[in-house]
Order: sequence, then C-alpha cells, then structure tokens
Amino acid sequence: MTLTRREITELLERHGLSPSRALGQNFVADPNTVRRIVRLAQVSPGDPVVEIGPGVGSLTTALAEAGAEVTAVELDRHLLPVLEEVVGPLGVRVVHADALTADWDDLLAEHERWSLVANLPYNVGTTIVLQLLDDAPAIESMFVMVQREVGERLAAPPGSGTYGIPSVKVALWASAEVVGRVPPTVFVPQPKVESVLVRIRRRSEPAVDV
Repeated sequence: MTLTRREITELLERHGLSPSRALGQNFVADPNTVRRIVRLAQVSPGDPVVEIGPGVGSLTTALAEAGAEVTAVELDRHLLPVLEEVVGPLGVRVVHADALTADWDDLLAEHERWSLVANLPYNVGTTIVLQLLDDAPAIESMFVMVQREVGERLAAPPGSGTYGIPSVKVALWASAEVVGRVPPTVFVPQPKVESVLVRIRRRSEPAVDV
C-alpha cells in the first residue's frame, strides 16, 4: 500500500525526523499521484528502475507494487531506517549514495538498460538529469517530477521563452516533453511552487556530431 499523508507524518515522528530544506526534501503524500507517475512512466513487471531521492518511500512503494526491480539511491542517511521499514520487505535495493558523485557504472552493472523514475530534489534536479545524460548511458529513459520552471526549461524547444543551456544539452542526448502537472498540495511539506512531470527518452546517438 502506498503512503498517505498521515502515515508519512507518523513515520517521521516515530523516527524523530523532519524534511530537510537543505536537501530539497518534499515527500509525496498522495497515493493517487504516485500511481499516476508509475502509470505514465509505463513501468512493467520486471523492469529495472532506478529512483533518486526516494525519501520515505512513497513512490518507491508504488514502483515495487507495479513489479519493477527497484534500486533506490538516497543521500540522507537518516532516512535509511525509514526506507528499510517501508520498502525493505518489498525487495527494494536501497543504496546510500550521492547521485552527483555516485559510480553509476557500478550501480547499474546488473542490467544493460534502466529507467529512471524519481521525484527529484528541487535544488539539484537539473544537475542530476544533465549529469546522467552524460555519465549513465544505461539509463535509456527518465520520468521525473521537478519544479515547473525546471521541467519547462528541460523540455523547451528552440525559440521559446524558457529555452536555454539545459534545453540544448537535453536535446543533444534525448527528446523531452512535459506530460503533466502536480499541485503543491500533494507534498509534505507543501512547496511554494508547482511541479511537473517530464518524460525524457535517450536518443540512439547524439542529435549532432560533437
């Protein structure tokens, strides 16, 4: 069962924790939202899926219930006991690592092709997406929830008002589109910004020869 707002609040209280603003933590507290993400990400039983920033395991639980083989990469060591309690029994592999410095070749060595499905921390969402496009070719597709301005910039076409360097780099390696919006009310704590869902599919080869 995916986590409700009340269950997340009780989990945090039981472990003596609160969301870290410094780490950009906003936990999804709506079962319908995480199920929607899994459905739109087209996750199927047996799919190798990597999740960055699982937090308390809301999305992780939905991915595991869909039958995915999930590797969850979490930076905050204080959340590891929570994840062990919530998703450990579901067979999820939890890795304590910083996504920005992790050895992705080693982390993803078990399979040739992976999907990334994640609610990315607001403060490093763009950096993570761009770095994985460079450094983790095994990740063939990404389905990420990010701040609306970030998502629109990642998927912006040439000539649009949000087009910029991140747009260019994403377009070099992949195709990207915004496929949905997520209101602040589904998070604990509630952010002051709207979020979007972005689908990114890696190209078989770069769009241009660089």
